[in-house]
Amino acid sequence: MPTLARRAVEKTKSWLPEAAALAGAIVSFLQSRHYALTQLSVLDEGAYLLKGFWFATGQYVPYQDYGPFTNHMPLAFLIPGYVQAWFGPGLGVARAFALLLGLVFLVGLWLLSRRWGSRWWAAAAVWVFALNPAVIKIYSVGVSQGLIAAMLVWTLYLALGAERPTWQIALGSGLAGLMALTRLNMTPVLFFVIVYVFWEHGRYRGLIAAGFGVGIWLIGHAVYWPNILQMWANYTPAALTPFLDDWRIPVEALPSWESGASLHGRWLSLLEALRFNFVPLAAALGAGLMWPKRTDWRNESQWRIGIFLATLFTLLLAMHALASLGGDYCVSCFPLYTSFFSSLAVLLFIHVWAQRTPGNVVESRKAAIAVLLLLPAAVGYGASVLAGARFAPNTWVRWLLIRELPRFDRLRILPGRVPVWGLLENRFGWEYADAFRIVQNGLGYALAVLAGLVVGLFLIWVVRTSQGRWAWVPKSFSIRAIGALLVAGLLLSPTPVLGGGYRTYDCDSNVVDAYERLGAELDEILPEGALVFWRGGRSAVPLLYLDDVRAYPTQLNGDYTYRLAGEADQLERYGLWGPALLDDWLRGADFVLVEQDLYRTWLQAAIENGPYDMVATTAPLADCAPRSEVLVFVYQP
Repeated sequence: MPTLARRAVEKTKSWLPEAAALAGAIVSFLQSRHYALTQLSVLDEGAYLLKGFWFATGQYVPYQDYGPFTNHMPLAFLIPGYVQAWFGPGLGVARAFALLLGLVFLVGLWLLSRRWGSRWWAAAAVWVFALNPAVIKIYSVGVSQGLIAAMLVWTLYLALGAERPTWQIALGSGLAGLMALTRLNMTPVLFFVIVYVFWEHGRYRGLIAAGFGVGIWLIGHAVYWPNILQMWANYTPAALTPFLDDWRIPVEALPSWESGASLHGRWLSLLEALRFNFVPLAAALGAGLMWPKRTDWRNESQWRIGIFLATLFTLLLAMHALASLGGDYCVSCFPLYTSFFSSLAVLLFIHVWAQRTPGNVVESRKAAIAVLLLLPAAVGYGASVLAGARFAPNTWVRWLLIRELPRFDRLRILPGRVPVWGLLENRFGWEYADAFRIVQNGLGYALAVLAGLVVGLFLIWVVRTSQGRWAWVPKSFSIRAIGALLVAGLLLSPTPVLGGGYRTYDCDSNVVDAYERLGAELDEILPEGALVFWRGGRSAVPLLYLDDVRAYPTQLNGDYTYRLAGEADQLERYGLWGPALLDDWLRGADFVLVEQDLYRTWLQAAIENGPYDMVATTAPLADCAPRSEVLVFVYQP
């Protein structure tokens, strides 16, 4: 009997890693399903889905003149478009597809982590993402981050490794080509894969990889030639590519929207990327601290994989940081951009950890201590933006501002005393309200940074005191420091300090049903064949539910495609719009749809001063979306 019991226990233990991974996948899926139902749709999602549906059903062609603004590679639209063409248009289908992609991503991540690490590391990789609400929310909606994340891990699974058969290399390279046809920013993956295959397998397999990867990439370009050159024209320096000028947006088409982000705003975006992807980014730093000497890698093939992962991750991180933080188009997008490839950092850490043997890690005690102090302090500063008042309550600030101090002038003490806020008013000209706000923010930031430093000091104490306590604890200070940081990050991932702080589009109701109801209500109001001027919300998803109702295709990206100047025909040719088209479109539309919250400024003035009658007002989309009623106007000349 004891023998049978021991065998049963051993058999159970043999399945524990897979059970842990399955549990993580279930937790991730349940969260993803919840977030798919309760996150408001945004402009990008609505544009992907509606443009994709139009492209898949033949109403428009990507990059066509006078069509929708095709600001990404074709598959970013065609894949969700054909999913809707096959299963029906709407937000529910798109988000169900996102749930499926999330599972595909986790399976690929698990397989790669098991190959390069162990079964337990594979389970840990799944939990890294299962415990992070921010990434799950991003992957649960109909944008391209989840699609790219799934394509990336399966490209790596098929193409990387000395033992990969030729057919897998060809398939992985082809998938990399498809990825480059989905998002232009992921094109480096294709060329990295090809160079890696030449490096690892030699000329014959390298040519096969190039043939499949570049061949698919070229076929995609040939299908949409030559207008697909718009993509390259708008993302390459004009001075270096004058031959693309015919496809470049004219310089006189002055954008109406800029982020206007300050240096502080860019810094906060960087910290949001760190908070929402803390474990992957900390793992990348950890891989750098643990990086073995060249001679300590198990073999040349493992070293090549490490170089591939580290170089590709560094390049993608630098590219996206420069595009987001270094420009004015979408400074706040850096956390979203990082989720395209954050899995690379997790896989890099697991791969480097697997090469670790006693004594082959170069000790970096000072660097490890710096990381343990700086990362928690940076996270504290970033989190304080969301919870500044809690870090510095009003009573604390009020108490500080009314403290009286001696008066002085040029180091000479004067008679009498003055409150702190009076000193600030005299020195900087701040009124009390301004002083209160500035001091509260400054005190909140300082206390949050201090809290982060306390956490870092606690981790340093744990790392120091754990040496020699248990046989399984590594002797290397750097490795213990990395382990402590990652465990702390994993435990805090669901909290508002890290991934739980991403709540921008949260809603307390079923938004999929809400958009369907709004679409059905508009469909009852609008007759078949009607042409609408769309300002009906920040997402064009409701238009998916309208039967045979037309819209001006260049309006789907809202203010991002609105130009302050430019010749009307030229603007419309490139999928843009502006004042030159506004009046014509307003008069030419059968109906004008305006969300209550967007009914202001130039549009409100145009409607109130023109021959327009309001014929209907829909119910609000949801309680979490104030002023979301859609006002329906008709032009009455």
